[in-house]
Amino acid sequence: MDELIGCEKAAGEKVSRNILVPLCGKSKDLVHLHGLGHNVVGCEGVEQACTEFFSENNIEYTRAPLEGVDGSIFSSADGRLRLYQCDFLALTAEIVSTKFDAVWDIQALVSINPRDRKQYVRTLRSLLADDFRYLLVTIEYEPFAHLGRPHSISYNAVKELFGSFSNVKFIAQLPAQAPWKSEWRENVFAMVGGVEDRVQYWQARWATGQSQWNSDKPHQYLVKYLDTLTAGSSNCKFFLPLCGKAGDLMYLYKEGHTVTGVEGVPFVVEQFFRENKLDYEKISMPEIKGWKFKTKDGRMCIYACDYFSLTPAMVGEVDAVYDRGALEAINVGDRPGYVKLMQQIIGKDFRYVLNAYEYDDSMFQGPPRNLPRDEVFNLFADFAEVDILEEADKSDEGADKFNLEWMVKVIYTIKPSQQ
Repeated sequence: MDELIGCEKAAGEKVSRNILVPLCGKSKDLVHLHGLGHNVVGCEGVEQACTEFFSENNIEYTRAPLEGVDGSIFSSADGRLRLYQCDFLALTAEIVSTKFDAVWDIQALVSINPRDRKQYVRTLRSLLADDFRYLLVTIEYEPFAHLGRPHSISYNAVKELFGSFSNVKFIAQLPAQAPWKSEWRENVFAMVGGVEDRVQYWQARWATGQSQWNSDKPHQYLVKYLDTLTAGSSNCKFFLPLCGKAGDLMYLYKEGHTVTGVEGVPFVVEQFFRENKLDYEKISMPEIKGWKFKTKDGRMCIYACDYFSLTPAMVGEVDAVYDRGALEAINVGDRPGYVKLMQQIIGKDFRYVLNAYEYDDSMFQGPPRNLPRDEVFNLFADFAEVDILEEADKSDEGADKFNLEWMVKVIYTIKPSQQ
């Protein structure tokens, strides 16, 4: 509750908030929040549930038809408790005549069809004040363990839905309560207005052991297309974005190349140098809120910072880029900025190999995020030519890991435009 309501204004003075409870049914939470002095608005599609809620709780109410929407508004005598009996997706700020600074979402998100989730969040966002708080409880279970409501939603999917306009904080994971199965999990999130720190998510993944993408072996497509990247040179300057502690780094280093990487999580970079017994120095760089790690011979350098904090002067011109999955890992809205910075880093005769996945992102939002080929071609169109090296059907992997019906791996080669 403290996560939802926030701090007191002063000793003994409580905060009164405008709280939205979507898909509320006859929840006693409405009465509890109203009793704490808040202005509470619920939305429930079933008329009978609305009338029973007020009668069962002995609350006097009035009822009036909604203008422009099929439904009614039920209001308590003091006006601080209102139920909108209508389709939640039809709600607008004009209909409710307010902006909400708090949302109490207890499994509403998991009760709707997964295909409606984006519209659900768009509707919510249109109803929120700039400085809002949001408490969300979801259900998560193994793929195919259950069909129908409640629909499982992953930590990653919640981040994808809300991360563009809120700072998402994972609070707890608990065994699901009755009537749900005890082997299911209830995930609790607290969100506040603002954009999430891009690095925070990945730091949490590494810290909790959720770094399944990492391998100390060189990636198969790096080995396969190394000649494409080097163009026959035995001493290229490589750039590996969002590199983690991938085996690609040491593979290229041992091949005699100079390697520069960037990774947002400092302890991962430090682990890389220690685990590979490299003689290195660590330099604090306050201007990028990070660190520079480099070997004494100068051929391996990794910046521990947000990718977007890098500057071309720091990295210098690079000959080749191996993008193992960085472009598909970042937020979709960050992709143009990612490519713009990359354009400033690469040399005039660069070679670039990009890994990407394509799938139906109405079923899963990543990461890895869906990266359609049309978008790849458009992102690089101003300065480069893009060709497909190969495609591979990954539908079995997509079904097992992400509950997808189809999934395709696409490997691109990107080189300077000949125009």
